[in-house]
Amino acid sequence: MLLKEKVFLSNCDSVRALEPTELYKRLLLGLTMASGVVVSPNTLLDNRDVGAFLRRANVVKYLNEEGAGQLVVRGLNFTADLTLEDYFAGLPGDYIVSSMDGAPQKQQLTRVQVQHLNARLRETQNALTALQPVYHPLELHADSLQRAIHERLQDPAIVGHFFADAEQQYQFLQQTVGLISRSQWYQATQSLGDAFRSEVIDPAYHSLFVERGEGFLQDHIRHLSMIPASFLNTGLTIKSLQRELSVLQLPYKLFQLISSLGSTELLHFIADETMSYIEDKATEKGYDFATRKNWFGLYPKLRHYIGLEIKK
Repeated sequence: MLLKEKVFLSNCDSVRALEPTELYKRLLLGLTMASGVVVSPNTLLDNRDVGAFLRRANVVKYLNEEGAGQLVVRGLNFTADLTLEDYFAGLPGDYIVSSMDGAPQKQQLTRVQVQHLNARLRETQNALTALQPVYHPLELHADSLQRAIHERLQDPAIVGHFFADAEQQYQFLQQTVGLISRSQWYQATQSLGDAFRSEVIDPAYHSLFVERGEGFLQDHIRHLSMIPASFLNTGLTIKSLQRELSVLQLPYKLFQLISSLGSTELLHFIADETMSYIEDKATEKGYDFATRKNWFGLYPKLRHYIGLEIKK
């Protein structure tokens, strides 16, 4: 595998409301790149098309055979005994339902909307159950998200970026004590714009689902649109997709190329279906691909180019 860790697919976050093709690309990349993928219950219940992805023939075959156990569902008190309908029923009324038009709060849904949503959740649940995922219930405190966000806001670089001075930063930290859910944080920080959501709230939220040594993918994969169309062919096996992305045969070359190439050349590599480009570049630069001596040093590069962050 390209990544020895499991990765939490935060780039499939429901708040992005991705179109089916874009959602599938991210989910498939997770399966082909890592030794396992972690998804949250929210990703499963609040993406309109995630159930269709879980029913894809190549996904079903892979996760029921050589990839058995590589799909992990991790959520607060979420166990195999709890269905997605049960989980949704237990969410607070101010939970934002991203997959509904206008992203209403749960408490604002009409009876008909709730019926449609529950029908979709049953279909997704049936597809999920057939894949026999591993369940990792989370144990979080009510203020876990608040503490994670406040920790990020202690960074001195925040001053001058989101706050005019240290006093404004201090006042903000005091005013946001008691915000528990991500929906509450979104509503309370609307005046700070989308950047605060993507740079502070979302990474803090995603980190709660990641165990030490695991990674989570932010949505900074700049060249997803350049992935060959054949990558989405449901007839291709996951193994063939891994070969197409050179994940199994040349993992070290990819790491070393990411560490040295600019984003333009990286685009050419990801878009290229053959191995000739990467082989030429490897020969040209005289790399040693036999060791992992630079493995950890490359994570900052990976985070910059493809949005990978490893939890320390």
